[in-house]
Amino acid sequence: MSGILALYNRDRSAVDRSAVERMQGAMDHRGPDGSDSWDGDGVALGHQHLRSTPEGRYDSQPCRDGDTVVVADARLDNRPELLSELQLSSPPERIPDSELLLAAYRQWGTGCVSRLAGAFAFVVWDGDQLFCARDRFGVKPLYYHRSPELFAVASEKKGLLAHPSIAGDIDEVKIGDFLVELYEDTSRTYFESLDRLPPAHAMTVDTETTEQWRYWSLDPTRTVTLDSDAAYERRFRELFEQAVRSRMRTDGPVGSALSGGMDSSSITVVARELLPDDEPLHTFSNVYDEAPSSDEREYIEAVTSREGIESHYIFPEDVGALVDEARLRAHFDQPPHNTMHFAGWERTKRAADVGVSTVLGGALGDSAIGYGLGLLPELLWTGRWGSLYRELSAMSGLVDAPVRHLFVRHALSEVVPESVLRVRRRVNGTQWSLADENPTIDQAFADRIGLRTRYETRQLRGAALTPRARRRQCRSLLTGRNATNFEALDLIHAAFGVEPRYPFTDHRLVEFSLAMPATQQLKDGWTRSIGRRALGDLLPEPIQWRPWKTPTNEAFWNALERDRGRLVDLADEPGALAPFVDAHALHESLDRFETERNSRDGRALWRALSLSVWLDAWG
Repeated sequence: MSGILALYNRDRSAVDRSAVERMQGAMDHRGPDGSDSWDGDGVALGHQHLRSTPEGRYDSQPCRDGDTVVVADARLDNRPELLSELQLSSPPERIPDSELLLAAYRQWGTGCVSRLAGAFAFVVWDGDQLFCARDRFGVKPLYYHRSPELFAVASEKKGLLAHPSIAGDIDEVKIGDFLVELYEDTSRTYFESLDRLPPAHAMTVDTETTEQWRYWSLDPTRTVTLDSDAAYERRFRELFEQAVRSRMRTDGPVGSALSGGMDSSSITVVARELLPDDEPLHTFSNVYDEAPSSDEREYIEAVTSREGIESHYIFPEDVGALVDEARLRAHFDQPPHNTMHFAGWERTKRAADVGVSTVLGGALGDSAIGYGLGLLPELLWTGRWGSLYRELSAMSGLVDAPVRHLFVRHALSEVVPESVLRVRRRVNGTQWSLADENPTIDQAFADRIGLRTRYETRQLRGAALTPRARRRQCRSLLTGRNATNFEALDLIHAAFGVEPRYPFTDHRLVEFSLAMPATQQLKDGWTRSIGRRALGDLLPEPIQWRPWKTPTNEAFWNALERDRGRLVDLADEPGALAPFVDAHALHESLDRFETERNSRDGRALWRALSLSVWLDAWG
């Protein structure tokens, strides 16, 4: 991944070159293969280069053609179509993606972004305005600062905060969201002066106006109808192979983050098929001798036993949940939210150590393939009760759960309106409170920022009287949590100079998956059926027919216990955490966790630890 930035003095006064240099310096780790900048009349663009594609050796950014200048952190997956339409004179192998972007903007203006496939964040200056855009699922990050005098944009928040005119005051509302794991807001950051450009959005900025718009979304009403199950399987396979192949356009060895689950295993076996026989595929897997319930070696080895795979095991059992704290303080300009942060950090570090600069990951796989569980309430609501019973009965045998339990959890609960559920909770005396989500949160702080109302508003399912499987899958694909996950993953990989790529974010694959009948996703009790069937000749049988994933709780709890000393100190002296977390409640949570390890207290302790370190560094 590369780094980009732009500064725009809206009165067109000269840009402070020293500010540009400070901003680039703050993101220097994103440019191991060089950096450069360009400045014009009141505007400057900068680029930190990480070469990750074969064409990248010819990349020279900022890329300029006349009065149009572009900086991009981009990988374009529809290069053949773009090259054909734009008819550039240079040989295709010498045309970097930044040059394609520039030509696309000159040809189609701001409409160019809807013609792009891939992962990208870029800024164009055309002599009159800045144009900024971010890819559909937010794989590539883009942050900005806007005031009447200045507009600035960068790949990392720390790049923007290096500008002397941009304050670093903390946004307490965002901290509240973090403490209760509320990630639906795709615009806010942890700094009042900064915003995120949401996924699938673009914006223009000139001397007086700013306009932002969504250029793409999913259509849950669109339907794809094919002749047979086999036809759906063939089409899914074609699109999935295309998604993996396009993400293997690399300038060096390629690797795969292999957990043993269906998503990462599917990517790995297809990548191995697509690579030349004489090129190894590196796999990187976290395994846990001290956490057997979280260890997936049985499934990992079912994949890595085939020829042409060079397997790397990572044993992250000598590190705490807050791994490599000094480096984390420098790189993470937001508090890590994922309880398995330590595992991703150690895995990426190993990839860098063995010289693999591009790693394929299974992020978004659950939503992109779709579990198909939204079919169950749809069958209930539309009166197809025989089909509902058959699916529930088949599922019951696979997951060893009673039909009644599955019916209530996956069908009935989804058609009961939220208003009815609220009345039921009041009658039963089971009213929800913020403490249910985080028992350590300071109540006065929560009241001051209106956190309860914010949480309840964001968590509402909406009216459930017309359940539709596609709408449920669509929500899971567009949730703000996905962007939060990708932004955190970007920071981890940027720290080690490794480019992450995610085949399940290919919008062509996602649009097909959403449009096919839900009966292709849930069939004979098997969730994610289309993936199991379409890749049946490549997936090892133990993985193809795994009903559910392996829980990571034990591995996380062990890592958290290795940070016990830090947690005790934090409960005794909360420091910068004191305005947001109740110290007495933190002690109680720690006592409960030590008596009987549980997810509620474990997650609350992790959030307190993560936030405290981030506040010490950035607050």
